[in-house]
Amino acid sequence: MTYSVPGEHVRSPRAAAEVLGLIGLPAAVLGPRGKLLAANRLFENLIPSVVRERAERLAFADSAADALFAEALAPAIPPGAAGALCSIPIRSRRERPPMIAHLVPLGSAAHDIFAGVSGILIVTPLTLRAPPNAEVLQVLFDLTPAEARVARGIGEGRTVEAIAETFGLSRETIRSQLKAVLGKTGLGRQADLVAMLAGVHVSGG
Repeated sequence: MTYSVPGEHVRSPRAAAEVLGLIGLPAAVLGPRGKLLAANRLFENLIPSVVRERAERLAFADSAADALFAEALAPAIPPGAAGALCSIPIRSRRERPPMIAHLVPLGSAAHDIFAGVSGILIVTPLTLRAPPNAEVLQVLFDLTPAEARVARGIGEGRTVEAIAETFGLSRETIRSQLKAVLGKTGLGRQADLVAMLAGVHVSGG
């Protein structure tokens, strides 16, 4: 089963998804408001355990991920509008590892090629590797040494309580430092920080 939108532009959305499939990326092509237009076989294998096709828009089975996805789509992505890459963490479930979804809004130039397409959604397993060390994070985001240690700890999946215990500090102090990290990185949620650090790779980090 391969999803594609009917009409004269059938090949364009499907081709976009299939090309990404050739390099091992589960991908779906979305229309306005997040409606599923086409998907490659790798993405189809994620239905319905990870993503679900609904009449109004594509949805995630994970409620937290779906809330972030809905927020990214509101206001709806207008056809041809460029936007910033949005990364959405997806929690692990039983035998399935944690995953991360990347929503890539397409600009007007791409819209000329893929008519009716608003964005591409790529979902991949989260690569379990250590985030950059504290010194690298400090330079990348202009953090203090203490903030960088907290950022790395969060990136490693540690809780505020565990970090506080490690450094002999109060949970309130760690929360304050985490708030500063989120402010300097321009993020709003701890989950966003984890997702971002999962995509930061620096040789030797």
